[in-house]
Amino acid sequence: MSLLSIRNLSVRLGPGGSAPAILDDVSLDVRPGETLGLVGESGSGKSTLGMSVLRLTPPLLAEGTTGRILWDGDDVLRMRPRQLRGLRGGEISMILQDPMASLNPVFSIGAQLKEALHRAGRDDLQATAEAALAEVNIPSPADRLRSYPHQMSGGMRQRVVSAIGLAQEPRLIICDEPTTALDATIQFQFLELLRALQAAHHMAMLFITHDFGVVARICDRVAVMYAGRIVETGPVREIFANPRHPYTRALLAAVPSTATAPDRLPVIEGAPPSVGNRPGGCAFHPRCPLATTACQKTPATETLAPGHDVACWHARQEAVA
Repeated sequence: MSLLSIRNLSVRLGPGGSAPAILDDVSLDVRPGETLGLVGESGSGKSTLGMSVLRLTPPLLAEGTTGRILWDGDDVLRMRPRQLRGLRGGEISMILQDPMASLNPVFSIGAQLKEALHRAGRDDLQATAEAALAEVNIPSPADRLRSYPHQMSGGMRQRVVSAIGLAQEPRLIICDEPTTALDATIQFQFLELLRALQAAHHMAMLFITHDFGVVARICDRVAVMYAGRIVETGPVREIFANPRHPYTRALLAAVPSTATAPDRLPVIEGAPPSVGNRPGGCAFHPRCPLATTACQKTPATETLAPGHDVACWHARQEAVA
């Protein structure tokens, strides 16, 4: 059973959705308690998908949004403002890539955290706020509540944003590349913290990233996105052991390995298409080593193993050297 079910979601620019699609017929599910990784290059539509779940896209994109986003059976795209207020920050929270985009620089950490706790109906805001900071491993929480965002490191700010996001005990948390601005050591600590918080709060997580190393560490399943479409979905172990879309293979080949030390990492030739210049059919075919004339038609999604779905005409072929 799915907690969040996205079906045939398309998001287009322009009044009435007359311009090209940023998201094109996207379908995926997030199950209770699981972590689903959403992977792809910059510009593939990952963040737009995350923002669409909470209807936070700009008005021009909202006008061009079609499909369904089902939360407990209710369509988010048809919710009234009062329902949305209960959903945002309550049932579903979001951690953005840059914590300074979430924190107000003129208010203390304590004021912002207590506001979230007050919305959640908590009592004894001071003690609860201190406990919330302690849960995300921030030392001297009573002192930190008096700090302002600029007085904290990037890792600390990201932990504060996590505490605010967890204040109302959401059932789903959307993490939009929250480790990109962190160095390797702090990134590892933050990922371990997220895993511990997820287990403690029994929540599901949609983790948006461009890093397959992060996916391997924290995710149960992964959906690979290219040019606004989901091209492959499956359990993390299955995708790592048996990637079937050429784009997935190329992304995995570009992950550095400690086992070998090549002179140069493999790269994906070419560049992702812009929103206004996406090719017909499979959008990856101009960069694909397996491309044939069939790839100029949009492939149907094929199931290769339980839970392993691939949108590729050559999904059953072996990788080329």
